[in-house]
Amino acid sequence: MTERGRAATPGKGIGQISVGRSLIMMTRWMLLAVMAFGGTVAVALAGDDEKVTIDQVPAAVKATILKEANGATVTEIEKETKDGKTVYEAEWTEGGKEVEITVAEDGTLIEKEVEEADDDD
Repeated sequence: MTERGRAATPGKGIGQISVGRSLIMMTRWMLLAVMAFGGTVAVALAGDDEKVTIDQVPAAVKATILKEANGATVTEIEKETKDGKTVYEAEWTEGGKEVEITVAEDGTLIEKEVEEADDDD
């Protein structure tokens, strides 16, 4: 028997069980911290995003990105899964402002955000 009267799992010592519990608790705290700050890091923690090039996205997505960028240099494109659906996020700078769009796999523009450009990027 191990601590608290639980039977030990074959091949696992008490220290391994404690490490597993610590990892679970640490993960829970990280998720709580993300939720407390608006969930902006949730996608990065989930690991669902993948950097891609303009030539790796579907033709409809490429057309929407190039149309929206209107000649600006696209600096980053990420393939992500949101609510079980694949979307693409593209970023560029235009007129001193950072632009980020989210595009569905069929090329539909889902969202467009424009913010003042950061000087430290």
